[in-house]
Amino acid sequence: MSEHRALVGPASLIASITVVSRVAGMFRETRIAALLGADDANDAFIAAYRIPNMLRRLVGEGAVSAAFVPTFSKYLQGEGRDQAFRLANAVLTLLTLGLAVVVVIGVVFSEWLVPLLVAGFRDTPGKMELTAELNRIMFPYILLVSASAMAMGILNSLGRFAAPAFAPVLLNLAIIAFSYATGAFATPERALAVGVIVGGVAQIAVQVPQMLSGGWRFRPALDWRHPGVRKVLALMGPVAVGVGVVNVNVVVGTLFASVIGEGAVSWLHFSDRVMELVLGGYAIAIATVIVPMMSRQADARRMEEMKRTLNFAMRLVLFITVPATIGLIVLRVPIIQVLFERDEFDASDTSMTAYALLFYAIGLSAFALVKIVAPAFYSMQDTKTPVWIAFFAMLLNIVFNAVFLGPLQVGGPALAASMAGVFNAIALVVVFRRREGALGIRAVGSSMIRFLAASAALGLAAHWLIHRPGFYFDEPFSQRAMALALTIGLATAVYFGVAALLGAREIGELRDVLRPGGGRAR
Repeated sequence: MSEHRALVGPASLIASITVVSRVAGMFRETRIAALLGADDANDAFIAAYRIPNMLRRLVGEGAVSAAFVPTFSKYLQGEGRDQAFRLANAVLTLLTLGLAVVVVIGVVFSEWLVPLLVAGFRDTPGKMELTAELNRIMFPYILLVSASAMAMGILNSLGRFAAPAFAPVLLNLAIIAFSYATGAFATPERALAVGVIVGGVAQIAVQVPQMLSGGWRFRPALDWRHPGVRKVLALMGPVAVGVGVVNVNVVVGTLFASVIGEGAVSWLHFSDRVMELVLGGYAIAIATVIVPMMSRQADARRMEEMKRTLNFAMRLVLFITVPATIGLIVLRVPIIQVLFERDEFDASDTSMTAYALLFYAIGLSAFALVKIVAPAFYSMQDTKTPVWIAFFAMLLNIVFNAVFLGPLQVGGPALAASMAGVFNAIALVVVFRRREGALGIRAVGSSMIRFLAASAALGLAAHWLIHRPGFYFDEPFSQRAMALALTIGLATAVYFGVAALLGAREIGELRDVLRPGGGRAR
């Protein structure tokens, strides 16, 4: 139970701050939707941002989470802070130099890179050129946010979670601020692009004081021969391929969407943002905490403890995401209406975005599980297995896109991503269980039955409430927002009530670990 408390406590802090970030992110997307709608300018902004954002994932979610954090945690435990910080400085120096070169290449060759992502934009005059210009403005973001990701990894390993969790809030606030300063720029989309860069700087700045107070001092070190650096580089190879595979999925979805026509890229983007709002709660929070925790357990060969930690994290994530899936499906239209439908974003955009969200929601639990189970392999310094699984998931995603695009249109890329995510999650769990032995899958399955039954009650309650005559109003906005909030609140209460009646042990476990003194071992 003490391990569970150590997991849930920081995860709750991260989740709380992350929810703030996601709410700010939703307001950011609302501002973008109001300014640009779902037309060519928004398609161009989203596509331009996607290239540096993919590289961010390659470094932040790949190199840092899978390669640097486990190695840094091992040095921290075995060699002490001085040696761990020496490793961090060596990696940060090499990372900065390498990414500086990437940024220069990206800025210079932007007009050649962009067509690889959105070939369908060629059919609209000026759209490809605008995308390339915006991409050129935002490309330095990769260097800024990668340095921020390094800081996050260091601070999380030191047990300092607040500043890293708050950093993304500043990115959202910067973009929001520049959305109100569009008069100083030629067009709104250019103002938003500059806001991305300012937000990247702010993400670094908020974490530096915490790193300094933790004892870190930056000393440039071109130490290629450092054994820790070589270990990180060795782990990064497969991870780079794996994250690259995941990003190919993003490119594939965007590429297929770009040929549908105007607005399709934006519809997919906004539905994905709603998904991220849910994933940005406990799923990502637990994933953030679980990497250094499982790394310590794996390094000490406490494999049974590690498997119990993973089992608890899986059940906790499913406890949140299964009802969220049902809620998103039932309430998808009012959610999109309340979040985005205003000014340039009209009812037809709402309909198509909600349609894409329906298919994305199917994969929500799978996306969350991948973020939990993949770190279990990384903790054991096995970065190859998740790569192979992700590679096969990528192939499935391409096939599914080709199959679903015709009959489902903008729903095709969303369903393809969900189906590939389901395969990825199942394959990771199966392989981990075969290698490491029993993982308590029966317990997870037993919990899932209770989650599904309670989620069905949530869905019925949400459907009944939102469709009551006179309850959900088309106008004004405040009434719609209040009705939606009340529906979500009451449906959530129904879920927890039915889950308690069905004996879902996760409620008791959460209560025990969150209660003062509840973390004592029994």
